[in-house]
Amino acid sequence: MRWAKLVGLLGSPIFVVLGILSGFPLHAQEPGKPPVSSTIPFQLRAGFLVVVNGQIGDLEGLKFIVDTGASFTFIDRKVADRLKLPRRPGKTTNFDREVPVEWAVVPNLRVGPVRAGAMRVMVAKLGEYSEFAEDVDGIIGLDVLGRSEKISIDYEMRTMSWEMARELDGRRPSAAYFSIPFVVQGFPMHLILDTGFQGILLYKDRLRKGLPDLQTSGKPSEVDFGRLQTTQVKLPGVRLAGQETIATVFLTDGPDSGGLPGVDGYLGISALKAKRVEFDFAARLLRWE
Repeated sequence: MRWAKLVGLLGSPIFVVLGILSGFPLHAQEPGKPPVSSTIPFQLRAGFLVVVNGQIGDLEGLKFIVDTGASFTFIDRKVADRLKLPRRPGKTTNFDREVPVEWAVVPNLRVGPVRAGAMRVMVAKLGEYSEFAEDVDGIIGLDVLGRSEKISIDYEMRTMSWEMARELDGRRPSAAYFSIPFVVQGFPMHLILDTGFQGILLYKDRLRKGLPDLQTSGKPSEVDFGRLQTTQVKLPGVRLAGQETIATVFLTDGPDSGGLPGVDGYLGISALKAKRVEFDFAARLLRWE
């Protein structure tokens, strides 16, 4: 079963520039104010999910999935129950449809060097969306990750490094999501770069609208990932910051009209075949090697 995506959009996307990590200059810091750096270990589950330890209130040793495809942070319902948090109803987008969730305010949250005071989070029974989430306590989204200047995920060493500004720059807008240019048979698309997803997912209505004569290779097959129904196909003429290739992708219905504007699907980190990925929030760049 594949991880099911829960994502709520915060605002404008970050359209990142693609490139090799070693080939980019680092973001220049203000003289005399070097960033605060910290490195923590993580568990790699199912070959793609990054799981780190964290704390909410007095609850220590909690397990969180790091998810750059989720705009908001989630906690599992069992954690909210232990903290006796008041909640109110809400909803969010799960790939192709809206699903009910709850909202709550946690007293404080700690992950790596990030220390967040009272903040609003979503509450859901995460095990209902994926077997991978049955024993995790929450999902760390971009509302927390984006408080850093930069984060780097080293999949070989299984470490996650953070750079935090000594003074939070209130002028920088909150990160909504990283949007990656992706071309299919000459048709440009934009995909959310997602550490919480394993492959390539495209919204088929947007793809076929731009490519009414879409070419595929081989026989399509139906694949269900929990609540998500997809069609697996091979697409020739796919380009992601390099030469054209044939890619295996999953097609699913897009959200209702007006949902996820400017987003045509999701790109898992595994599709980059990267050993290390760096999300530079300050410079608004993505780097990998």
